[in-house]
Amino acid sequence: MSGGRFDFLFIGAGIMGSAGAYALSLRLGELGKKASIGVLDLDLEGEYSSTLKNAGGVRATWRNRANIELCGYSIDFFGTISEVIQFQKLGYYWMHNARSWQEIKENYPLYKEYGLPVELHPTAAIPGILPMVDNLDGIAGLSVSKKAGLIDHYSLREFYRQGARKRGVRFVDGCYVTGVSVEGGSANTVTALDLTKVENRTESFGEIAGRLLTDETVSRQYPEAKFKCGTLINTAGAWSPRISEMYGFDDESIKPRRRQMVVLDCPEVDLSSYGMVIDTSDIYFHKEGRSILAGFSNLDEPYGYNFDFSFGGMSEDSPFVKHIWEPLWKRISGFEKVRFVRGWAGIYAETPDRSGYLGKVPGLHNVYECTGHTGRGLMISYGAGTALSDLLLEGAFRQELKHAEDLSRERKSGPLYEGLHL
Repeated sequence: MSGGRFDFLFIGAGIMGSAGAYALSLRLGELGKKASIGVLDLDLEGEYSSTLKNAGGVRATWRNRANIELCGYSIDFFGTISEVIQFQKLGYYWMHNARSWQEIKENYPLYKEYGLPVELHPTAAIPGILPMVDNLDGIAGLSVSKKAGLIDHYSLREFYRQGARKRGVRFVDGCYVTGVSVEGGSANTVTALDLTKVENRTESFGEIAGRLLTDETVSRQYPEAKFKCGTLINTAGAWSPRISEMYGFDDESIKPRRRQMVVLDCPEVDLSSYGMVIDTSDIYFHKEGRSILAGFSNLDEPYGYNFDFSFGGMSEDSPFVKHIWEPLWKRISGFEKVRFVRGWAGIYAETPDRSGYLGKVPGLHNVYECTGHTGRGLMISYGAGTALSDLLLEGAFRQELKHAEDLSRERKSGPLYEGLHL
């Protein structure tokens, strides 16, 4: 790595940075313009990236127009490359408690307006739709979203990167950003630790990332590289507040939230005909190869960059038993006998209203962001990247994505609270 200069420089090469670079390079070509684009990342493989910790669900049924438009636009595109990214349009099946059932019914007219195929079913209809569910206690109703399904996160990320590279985008690996120089309200230089220049390196970038991302006291005595930029875009996900602080924007609204997922073998439960299934307990689960993936986020634990996986074990007081197995078994008796296969923890960037930020950073002339989408990054990635490229190159959003302006920090339309955030 020798530094360099880019007209557009992204910090963070997860799903948002990769999609943004892809969409920007594509739009430049459509407009007949040329510009240099760079994407910096500590570890392009993404061992600690939220992208590869994602459950792989995509759906267009949200509470707010901005999220509906971004997701719907993305899903339409995913359908054109479904084989490449293993997009399975198998739907979302959501068993609602009384509160979320009221919310989905209030949202329903909006879904009709956007032409989204959403079905609302009474509790009594559930056994005919989800025959594996044999305990209906606490379920106020079932929503079925047909414009939804499952996607392979790795394949989608690599699709974006390969397309971007073909158009000249440079992805820079082993690059830990430590500073952003701002003059006259414009960012002009990004300083980063250059891990590629470490002599006799015995660790992978992922192993080094684990320390740098979670322990700010770790020694940073590495060589430096400097990158000049015309426009800076923060796509650093859960770590975006660290980048914001470097260019003088004090961001307290994005918090790191741990989510844990497990893979189970359970031969008595057949989910092969279904996409994502969500219980009233907020556990979400779907078929994963020959197994089942299930996930849960404990909202009672404090925010923090915690990648420790603590859901293992079958003891009576195990968090896995309490938060995942027991609620699933109570809902579906076929989950009585399961075998734990593996598990992991990932970090989501959570905002107060559970909607992300997309737009120019207040108080700065050439700094933009697309971050904090609270687990929604994968499913809105193409729409968000497209909206971002529109804003960067033309100063406005296309008609299909016009409500992306609601995602600015100013929240001109008010808070975009998403209760159904999974």
